[in-house]
Amino acid sequence: MFKNNVQYYEAQQCPPQWKAFLAAFSAEFASKGEVRDLRALMHQLGRIMAKQWQALDGSSLQALEDGINAILFQMNWGWIEMMEERESLIVAHHASPLKAAFGAEALPWSPALLEGIYAQIFEQLGMDQSLRLCQRGEPAEDGQLFVYELKKQQDESHYFARR
Repeated sequence: MFKNNVQYYEAQQCPPQWKAFLAAFSAEFASKGEVRDLRALMHQLGRIMAKQWQALDGSSLQALEDGINAILFQMNWGWIEMMEERESLIVAHHASPLKAAFGAEALPWSPALLEGIYAQIFEQLGMDQSLRLCQRGEPAEDGQLFVYELKKQQDESHYFARR
């Protein structure tokens, strides 16, 4: 039935009563536009989700990471690590349910949901408006790891203007 641990994990990640709906939703959603537009909508949905969460403690990077991880744990959405680099902050989201929920075909656009969540959190904490959070690279670990980078941006993506 399962060939590896990731397949087993993915089978457990999405409740059975939602699998058929989410598969149909994902297929229909993907047929409605360009990847750029689908990402914009998912980004906005992530922002809306994050607005519903309790205020997070931004007094330190560790406090923020712990607060986000507490929420993700309650949702069974994996966990994050935050790492400082020279000119950016990295958010690595591990054990994401996106592939299990929407399918591998959705990996070009579904990670924008997480991007929107983290962008909204940073904005609510008073992030400098010259900073932007963007997905960095392709999904890793068979669609289970997404990396986002918060850094100063020169050009503004079309969906950031719709806040």
